[in-house]
Amino acid sequence: MGTAATRATARYHKKKGLISKSYKLDKVIVEEFAEACKNAETTQAKQLTEFMKRYISQHHPDYA
Repeated sequence: MGTAATRATARYHKKKGLISKSYKLDKVIVEEFAEACKNAETTQAKQLTEFMKRYISQHHPDYA
């Protein structure tokens, strides 16, 4: 069933609507992106979210 911490984390993710996704990407791009995020003192998740929101707003007419 998992540890108490694991169960608590799973409940938190469910409450916040967070999911895990897996993509196959070019290793060099992924490594360069990780380094760029580190240099910019930001997280990869934050930047990917911003990229996705911008892309959706450009290509999905009903996105606010």
